[in-house]
Amino acid sequence: MGLLVDSNIRIGILGGGFAGLYALFYLRKIFHQDIDITLFDKNNYFLYTPVLHEMATGTVNARHVVIPIREVVNPGDVHIRCEEVTLVEIEKKVVESPSGAFKFDHLVLAQGSEPNFYCFPNLQQNSITFKTIEDAIRLRNSLTGVLEKAALERDRERRRSLLTIAVAGGGCTGVELVAEIAQFIKIILRKDYPEIKRSEVRVILIEAMDRILPSFPRYLSNVAMDRLRQMGVEVLLNSPIQWVNQDYIGVKDGKISNGILVWAAGVKARPLPLSPEQKRDLNNRITVNEHLEIPGYRGVYLIGDGALFINNGIPLPPTASVAVQQAKFVAQNILLRSQKKEPPPFRFRYRGDMASLGFMFGVAEVYGRQFKGLPAWIIWKVFKLGMLPRVKNRFQIVADWLITLLFKRDTSKLI
Repeated sequence: MGLLVDSNIRIGILGGGFAGLYALFYLRKIFHQDIDITLFDKNNYFLYTPVLHEMATGTVNARHVVIPIREVVNPGDVHIRCEEVTLVEIEKKVVESPSGAFKFDHLVLAQGSEPNFYCFPNLQQNSITFKTIEDAIRLRNSLTGVLEKAALERDRERRRSLLTIAVAGGGCTGVELVAEIAQFIKIILRKDYPEIKRSEVRVILIEAMDRILPSFPRYLSNVAMDRLRQMGVEVLLNSPIQWVNQDYIGVKDGKISNGILVWAAGVKARPLPLSPEQKRDLNNRITVNEHLEIPGYRGVYLIGDGALFINNGIPLPPTASVAVQQAKFVAQNILLRSQKKEPPPFRFRYRGDMASLGFMFGVAEVYGRQFKGLPAWIIWKVFKLGMLPRVKNRFQIVADWLITLLFKRDTSKLI
């Protein structure tokens, strides 16, 4: 049963991603009543990004990775404002939007992140980002599009250029995506495109560091790299991208044809208009204190991808697990403050990392124990299903996985 407080508390939450939505869930759980919550987000849905790579290759239906916010949040309990925020006056705790200005007792800023192009000229115009449902649909259409073009192309060099698919970024997003693409290509060519040989298709993972999955133990990074190479993926380490144009990708040791380039090599915090403006780092993040507040502004919390929190000398990464832990902590903070109690400092608890690497294979570290192959793949499936906030979508995604096992994938373009 939720705890009661003396009077209604007005809480504004900016952002309907993992950080913002889970903050709302935890607030409703521990307060139960006597709070007035307003959620701002330009979209009326929550995008479940952990399975976005499977949606891009037809394993999971596009409708099953988006969850209407009004179906997981009772509109009678929460004010949902589907609009852009134009200004946040953090001293007054006032949020301005096209429909008016709203004053709160507590603000939870969880604006999320967007691709970081690191000032590379022409990169945005000559690559596909992988952050939104629109990005995943664009990638799916591009994959099927180049296969259709290559099936008709007579010129061998032009054909090989079309069939060069590169993913930049060796973190979880890039590794899971390139494995899914390699598996997709193998299955689709055999069934739908007999004119194209697998040897004609280059699937490349480009990483600037000396290993992939740098947040994992080195042993699991090596297992993942071996797995990718067995799947036919070329893994280029110590190969930062130096330039990009419509035809080629420049790396340290030469250039690669730019058939498709997927940019998954970093994110930065989404712009959030604050008054007064705050100092930001190179990734547009703002430093927060031990209570996840903007220093000097009590009751203004910043969590998720936009927060710069130093944990044991290292900034916390922009991941869903970090966002969910911060969301829970902020909800508890607001409760303690409403009871005139001082909250403890935030402590991030590392529980592990996991990545899927195609069908029935993965790598995972869970509470210090390392797994690979089928056990890690099962752990990944169970954990990702458990994080879905709507039971209906869990059943739909399980059904999608089973259908993919029994029938061939859908290669039609999406509008």
